[in-house]
Amino acid sequence: MHVSDLAPIGAVHGIACLIALIAGGWNMVMRKGTETHRAVGLAYMLSMMVVNISVFAIYRFDIASFQPFKAGPNTFGLFHWFAVWTLGFLAIGWYAGGRQDRLVWAYLHPIMMVLSYYMLLAGGINEVFVRVDVFRALAVASAGGSQQFGQSPLIGMVHTGWMALILLMIIWFIARVSVWRWQAWRSARLATA
Repeated sequence: MHVSDLAPIGAVHGIACLIALIAGGWNMVMRKGTETHRAVGLAYMLSMMVVNISVFAIYRFDIASFQPFKAGPNTFGLFHWFAVWTLGFLAIGWYAGGRQDRLVWAYLHPIMMVLSYYMLLAGGINEVFVRVDVFRALAVASAGGSQQFGQSPLIGMVHTGWMALILLMIIWFIARVSVWRWQAWRSARLATA
């Protein structure tokens, strides 16, 4: 599979992925709570909806089960279930975004958005190893030359590194929300004193 093999739905999916990648990355590093954050967040959410809903029209390859291993075309499997989970993360994150004044929602918004971004890049990692010849060759080489490189140590290491970075981002955002909430509580308490 290469980029030249993309069907129109695959092209829409790919363009939406790029928009989500840029918008989500932007919102991760920029100041939170601003009008720009909200507008870019809306672009991220809409593009992620296109990404994950379009997955349900793509059945070229998926993994249906591991015992016994079943993979191939016309299969509703692991990658489609990842899209379902990602849509769930987006729904919870969007809902929580408008309820930042309540304890649980203040924490759930960044956690769910980071998890949805994790899913986006995890899929991107897989696509790079499938579609970019040089990375595919590296994955095949790390799998001992097997063309069934789904268990490639190289791909596993890249995914593990991405998971570790996401975990650090979640911890960072939880800490930032905690500090923000403590400062707001302290300011309110001082104002009433």
